[in-house]
Amino acid sequence: MTRHPTDAADRTDPIRIVCLVALATSHGLIRLAERYLPEFVVAIGSGPIVAGALVSLGLGVAVAASRRSSDADAGPTPDIAPAAAAVASVLVAAVGLLAWAGAPTLDALLGTPLSALGWLAVGIVLLQTWHVRGPARNLWPTDTRAAPPSSAAPARDEASIGRSRRRATNADRRRRARPRRGGRVRGGRRREHRRVRTGFVLVAATGAAVALVGAVALGSAGKRTSPLTGRVLGDGLAEGDRDGESETRRNGTTTPAPADAESPLGAVSSAASRLPDRRRWAVIGDALVRVALAGSWPFLILLVVEYRSIGLSIGGLSLAPAAVFGLFVLAEAAGAVVGAVAAPALASRLDRRAVLAVGLAVVSLLPMGLVAAPSSAGIVAVLFALLGCRTAIEPLRPTVGESARVAPVPGPRLPDAVGTAVQVAVVPAPLIGGLLYAVDPIFAFTIATTVGLLGVRELGRAFAFGRP
Repeated sequence: MTRHPTDAADRTDPIRIVCLVALATSHGLIRLAERYLPEFVVAIGSGPIVAGALVSLGLGVAVAASRRSSDADAGPTPDIAPAAAAVASVLVAAVGLLAWAGAPTLDALLGTPLSALGWLAVGIVLLQTWHVRGPARNLWPTDTRAAPPSSAAPARDEASIGRSRRRATNADRRRRARPRRGGRVRGGRRREHRRVRTGFVLVAATGAAVALVGAVALGSAGKRTSPLTGRVLGDGLAEGDRDGESETRRNGTTTPAPADAESPLGAVSSAASRLPDRRRWAVIGDALVRVALAGSWPFLILLVVEYRSIGLSIGGLSLAPAAVFGLFVLAEAAGAVVGAVAAPALASRLDRRAVLAVGLAVVSLLPMGLVAAPSSAGIVAVLFALLGCRTAIEPLRPTVGESARVAPVPGPRLPDAVGTAVQVAVVPAPLIGGLLYAVDPIFAFTIATTVGLLGVRELGRAFAFGRP
């Protein structure tokens, strides 16, 4: 194999290192801010329904952006486009984070008609563009308190559950009966919300600053040498181009939709009817699991901070529930890294059907597992790590559209119409999850677990079909 003399210099080039560090760090901060977004929405005076609506908006933008980028990949692209697109996408991410950081005050400073929620929506739209086409989208393995536990923890859990339910029915009566204690509780909640707002703003502002550094570094790399830009952080863009090429090839290899299709729904129905039964059942099962996960994960922070109030003390340092949730997100990220690294070995050494079925069953049971787990930060961290390990089964999931060589269920690549239908079906899941969470958190996570297990059952039906 021929070695190029510039390879070693490229690997140690300071601008290349700055690009990698800046974009990986900014992407991680974006993910962290996204996980804290529902609690921030509550801190500025809204509830889980609004938080779910914002997350659904982001998923809808992601579907539209991915469809548009796939169409754009089919056309001719100038040589300078990869470097320019990389810089532009990083600047878009920085502006999106700045919109989030200034959401509570931009309205008053600029005199705009947008409220804080409006600026959050603007940030979501911009950040979803970054997720779909950003140069660091493949650097991340995935697609973001009080006293230590003791023997009295179960009693505190039951009391907190009772207080949560009573707040919806007799909050006024409780305030009149115990005004001093109610004042202390409200004061503590206000202080906690101020800390959440301050922390969220700091994370978003830091991410924006780091992203701007990455944009400057990318621009400098592009000016110095185009090949360097492609090797530094063009991998994500190149992968996107390959995705576009695979979409084109997929369109050429799958049966085209009838010319007289009257509606997108008709095209989806026609494409699904041409899939083999096993393939169709597997896609439906995996799609149900995706819907269940999308409907529950945005509210994990509300479960940890508001419902369970899981705190942690390390020596003389006591961490509030919002701070402990950050440790849970790190545990999930570590699990995602482990899962991504272990995915090839699992697919080659174990029965892929068993790996996929067990993995989806674990993912489906985790929402209720987080509800039923003891109030131990260590146990909850392990559950979050297991949630992150779902990256180990991503290459095997039928809705990814892998080839028959990789997928546990034989069949052609997933038609574009069916793949888009799965993506669209996931979009309203966070909003529905927010509606259910507003009724009762246990009810919301129970429904999510039930939907996920129904998907696993449908997947098992696909595996059982045709066995001797």
